[in-house]
Amino acid sequence: MGYLSEPSTLIEGRRRLRRLNINLLYALDALLHEPSLTAAAHSIAISQPAMSMKLRQLRELFGDELVVFGERRQLTALGAALHQRVGRLLREVDDTFNLALAFDPATARQTVTVTAPEVVELMFFSRIMPRLRAVAPEIGWKMIPFVHGSARHLFDRGADIAIVPEAMADPDLCTLPLLDHAPVALVCASHPLAGGRVDVEDFLAAPHAAVHEDMERAIFGDFAADSPFARRRVVVRTGLHSMLPALAIGSDLIVTTSNWFAQHQAAVLPVTILDLRWPRMTAGLVLQWQPYRDKEPVIRWLVAELKRGADGIGRPIDAAL
Repeated sequence: MGYLSEPSTLIEGRRRLRRLNINLLYALDALLHEPSLTAAAHSIAISQPAMSMKLRQLRELFGDELVVFGERRQLTALGAALHQRVGRLLREVDDTFNLALAFDPATARQTVTVTAPEVVELMFFSRIMPRLRAVAPEIGWKMIPFVHGSARHLFDRGADIAIVPEAMADPDLCTLPLLDHAPVALVCASHPLAGGRVDVEDFLAAPHAAVHEDMERAIFGDFAADSPFARRRVVVRTGLHSMLPALAIGSDLIVTTSNWFAQHQAAVLPVTILDLRWPRMTAGLVLQWQPYRDKEPVIRWLVAELKRGADGIGRPIDAAL
């Protein structure tokens, strides 16, 4: 039994396509539309000898004269058939390579998915959301849970953009520094250590509360071995940054949290930031997004707005910094 084969014309067409390049298509379009060889060459900014060479290549490729220049230009039957098709094809090519996605935040209707550590949601997004709502009233915002570990996995879970601790940033993703923060000690306003400068001995003698080790490490990095934060006696660990102020209120606990978050909590709750008598490290938070989306208008707008928000918040109030 014989096997069905592709029509010879289809096979020949595929061979011809493999030998064609985009520059020949532009030359063909010019030759089929311009009144002379010189005009065709001028229209695509090449010399007449170069256009003559392209015409020879096209005639060989199609096995047809295509166009004959004399007192007036004459198209062959194949040339006439190609006349409109080539122009249409080139318009499609131009549209493809010059495609621009329209995005107007004032009228856009879509959902933006963001992920960030809980403390960043609390201390950052709560401050910038009023402006985001004002400039993009129809955009929906979806905050998905942050998973410590791999920044790339955050995008596998649907994030458009992520705010991640610098120590967790993926070097293969697009990255923009957002803001710096530092660990501070927060206590109840009635705590015995509140209001004065706290030395290392008093700090280490007190019981402490903090988030889980992996969460704390992701936010602040590793504390130096001789740092008082590395030598604390942590008696309570929680999986929620928002739980930390509640643990401090009415207790003898010193809680470790971000200076940004602590500043906000001290403004609305009966807690205060301790004035520690030693210098402390700072840690960075960065924006990350996928490289293949770098030119999307919505991503560029989002990056610009988040950076604007971070720059506009200003330096947190912290007497120890």
